[in-house]
Amino acid sequence: MKLSITSRPGYAPPVEFVERKGVGHPDTICDHLAEELARELATEYLAHTGAVQHFNVDKAILAAGSVDIGFGGGEHTRPSRLVLVGKADSLQDWRPDPEELAKTYKAKLLELLPDATPEAFDVEIWLNQSSADLASVVTTRQEDVPLANDTSFAAVSLPRSPLENTVHRVEQTLNSDAYRSQLPIGRDIKVMGARIDGAKQVTVACPVLARRVYNRADYDAIIAEVERTVGQIAGQELGAGTIVKINQADQDDSPYLTLTGTSAEAGDDGQVGRGNRFGGLITPYRPMSLEAAAGKNPAAHVGKTYHAVGFDIAQRLQAETAIEESTIRLLSSIGRPVANPEAAHIEAVGEVDRAQVERIVAECLMDWRGVRDRLIGGYYELY
Repeated sequence: MKLSITSRPGYAPPVEFVERKGVGHPDTICDHLAEELARELATEYLAHTGAVQHFNVDKAILAAGSVDIGFGGGEHTRPSRLVLVGKADSLQDWRPDPEELAKTYKAKLLELLPDATPEAFDVEIWLNQSSADLASVVTTRQEDVPLANDTSFAAVSLPRSPLENTVHRVEQTLNSDAYRSQLPIGRDIKVMGARIDGAKQVTVACPVLARRVYNRADYDAIIAEVERTVGQIAGQELGAGTIVKINQADQDDSPYLTLTGTSAEAGDDGQVGRGNRFGGLITPYRPMSLEAAAGKNPAAHVGKTYHAVGFDIAQRLQAETAIEESTIRLLSSIGRPVANPEAAHIEAVGEVDRAQVERIVAECLMDWRGVRDRLIGGYYELY
């Protein structure tokens, strides 16, 4: 592995945009369920063989349905359709059952959207055998370091900026069970933060549950409370003067109402990889990969695993060295052991001790089993 270490100034662009799509957004729904399926398959392979066999289930689409809706409720006139697609090898004593998995993942979808009813969604799962050439790349023995099943790179930066913290915290607060128990809002929360020459703005799209709101006055009161909450968080993170805007597309005769809590019921389709990047944000002013981590193999797909390794490296650099900020880039190629990437590049802010950095990078890369197990356990924020 070629390791490059360079210095850079602290992250402080004069203009910054940051976006986060909440767990009920159609794209995030696809990411979430594809990743749930990947974790389940990996767990089964480990239980049966002691190693994660070749698979990737990182393709999913959620096609929007249609509704007839107004204050007080409505009905579904056409269900939304979720299709999860991928490759998964069968074993002699176990094979994934797409029909049973479809039932399981419809139940998981309804858990994710507790305001939805079964008629709102149809779910399909398509799984086929992997191609022989790809399957042969991935080691099947428990003791062996997995070989990369793709040529890919990862880019991770830590810590978050104040605007990144604000956007992340706003979505997490509005989507929390505690907050939603107080207000009848759905889970398709989308937050956009902007900082331009000192001016700060946070814009939020927040669906209101039609069955629990009966007139425009009640709707407006809910939006006002959401605006107050967002303003309070923005003030704590960014200081005074942040402009807050909620549901800007509202018209007198068309408030943002949903039956299920997601725009997927009528207005918006979803797809894996179109939303949040690793770390849970969309950050166009940061180096980032367009790789969709959700649904990929947690042992062999470096487009996923190297984001986790990069996160581990960045956390340890902050905790154990004089480095204050860092950007980690890792590059590998298909068939190469995941513990030995083609190249690594560390951009650091602060004093650098090269020997210390080399040790941390090497230890994090050799912890491939720990990375695999933490990915399967849901430790990292992939989307």
